[in-house]
Order: sequence, then structure tokens, then C-alpha cells
Amino acid sequence: MNVRKLRERLTLSQAGLAALVGAHAMTVSKWERGVAKPAEPQVRTLRALARAAEQGWKAEDAAVRRDPARALANAFDSAYSKPELDLGALSASNRFPGRIVELRRGDIVSKLVIEIAPLVRMGSVITTDSVDRLGLAVGGHAIAIVKATEVIVGRA
Repeated sequence: MNVRKLRERLTLSQAGLAALVGAHAMTVSKWERGVAKPAEPQVRTLRALARAAEQGWKAEDAAVRRDPARALANAFDSAYSKPELDLGALSASNRFPGRIVELRRGDIVSKLVIEIAPLVRMGSVITTDSVDRLGLAVGGHAIAIVKATEVIVGRA
């Protein structure tokens, strides 16, 4: 990942990007020059910021300095508010992408819990065959699709 190009796409200074990823501006400079590499948590944040940039999200240094947590939340919202899965002509409009945090397999049905935002979880009971067919597992991505009183799950 080219950190400098990403930073420029986001219209951020090195200090602004540093505030978003929890680093010092000099560290961002080292990443851009290839002297150092970001740690794995920072790489994940940079990937999310790149995804936000693909969605057209841009930051303002003043806003980032004022409230970096809010700016990062806005970036994540931009990056992940749209499901990756093209569900085509599906009539359900309530789609919540997230990560599977719990999966209790039964012989016939399984309970699935998807975290759709920090500390916000949705549960569903689906057939164990569907869990297997969709390749669902704890830590994987899924989309909870709410239609009436049912939660339909699709692999992301």
C-alpha cells in the first residue's frame, strides 16, 4: 500500500493521517519513505481508509485535529455502510454488513450473531446446511438482511 498516495487521496497532512491511525507524524513520514512499515492494526485502519477513499470520502485536517475519533468513525461509515455483496433485485432494503462473533451449530439449526457496529449485534437462527453452504464462521463477514420479522444471512 502506498501510504503517501492514500494520504493525498484523503486530502490529509501527515499529522492528520497520523491522528487517524494512532501514530506520530514522523512515523507516517517513515512509512511514506519506506524506512518503516505500519503495524498490523494500523494496516487494517489504512485499508479501511483506502476503502473510504474509494467511496469518495475525504477528510479535513482541521476536523481530524478537532475530533479524530469522529473523523475515523465517519471514514469507517463511508467504507462499510454499503454491503460488498451485490444482492441484485432482492426486495429487502434493511441490510447490515458485519462480522460473525458467535456461531452455535446444531444438528438442524444454528444460532448466528453478527456484530454490525461496535457493541451492536443481531442474531439469527438459520439451518446448519445454510451455514455450511455459505461458508459462515466466527470472524468471517456476513450481511444480516432484515425482512419483516426474519433475519436472512448472506456471505459477504
